[in-house]
Amino acid sequence: MMFAPHPDDESLAAGIFLQRAVACGARLRIVYATDGERNGWPQRLLERKLRLRERDRFRWGARRRAEAVAALRSLGAGAADAQFLSLPDQGVTDLLFGDCELTMRRLGEIIRRWAPTDLLLPSPCDTHPDHSGLAVLLRIALDHYLPRDAAFTRLNYLVHGSSISFAREAEELFQHSFEQTNKRRAIRCHVTQVALSRRRFLSYAERPERFVVAPKNARAKIGDGPIREFARGRDDLRLRVAFTLKPLRAEATTLYLLGHDSWGRLRRLRTALPARNAPLHLIDCASGAIACIGQYRGDAFHADITLPLTGLVNDHSVFVKLDRRVWFFDEAGWLEIEAVRRAVGARELAVA
Repeated sequence: MMFAPHPDDESLAAGIFLQRAVACGARLRIVYATDGERNGWPQRLLERKLRLRERDRFRWGARRRAEAVAALRSLGAGAADAQFLSLPDQGVTDLLFGDCELTMRRLGEIIRRWAPTDLLLPSPCDTHPDHSGLAVLLRIALDHYLPRDAAFTRLNYLVHGSSISFAREAEELFQHSFEQTNKRRAIRCHVTQVALSRRRFLSYAERPERFVVAPKNARAKIGDGPIREFARGRDDLRLRVAFTLKPLRAEATTLYLLGHDSWGRLRRLRTALPARNAPLHLIDCASGAIACIGQYRGDAFHADITLPLTGLVNDHSVFVKLDRRVWFFDEAGWLEIEAVRRAVGARELAVA
């Protein structure tokens, strides 16, 4: 079973893996989270239409679903092996920070019913927010809605970005020439995406596929991007961040935090870091005081941030991300920070 954030990720990330699964006689299920309906620039080019309405996006999503089925046929699978959830394209992070309980329950039920032996998931290190957001949704769904004795191998894949932490753990799957040809053919089936990114897309067929193999309860130890160090205590989370300013950054720098309360419910924090020349101290009404002590040095920002974990339980992971998005992509994905150890005085420290 593979969860693909968009139509095309099945070919880019796992075209060789899926061919070998078919050759071994394995049953396949490819679950597409979104239809990719909001990737507007290729649509404007191919349809020669500047202004896109909702009906245009709906039609584009249907076209991308059809391309995904065609790509699966190139890999030896077919329409019966595909399932489309139609979650909001470019909106998975917002879904994660909204009412996502039904979505997580649905994801867990899909996995439970299929009972896969191998489960391919996007990596939380991916720099596309739909990919990393789906990774967190699935991570929580696996904890909440799968039996503890569920037996499967989890494989994380990375499509976007060059995560150092992912590369350290990844195993490579090298392809034969005929597999490479089939993968290239599958990628070309995604006509809407190849229109503007042909060279970049076809480059995925020239390199080995990479997967991080881990048990379903594995936690990330190291993150990438602007979060350079972290330390979690029983009452707070301390982050050391450093980054350079980006002139093309489309949005403010936003800090995200996810955790669980004593009832097992998700608790969320989303707040913007201070702009240049603003006081480096933040107050969030929902979570209490957030201390942010640091400074801008030319085009660089350095700060120590303390987040109160009031109301969050210590025996669950927390997820944190610093969103510095440019167009579609983040600078880094999500960082999962382990539960606090039960030993008295225990405190985690990791260098990213």
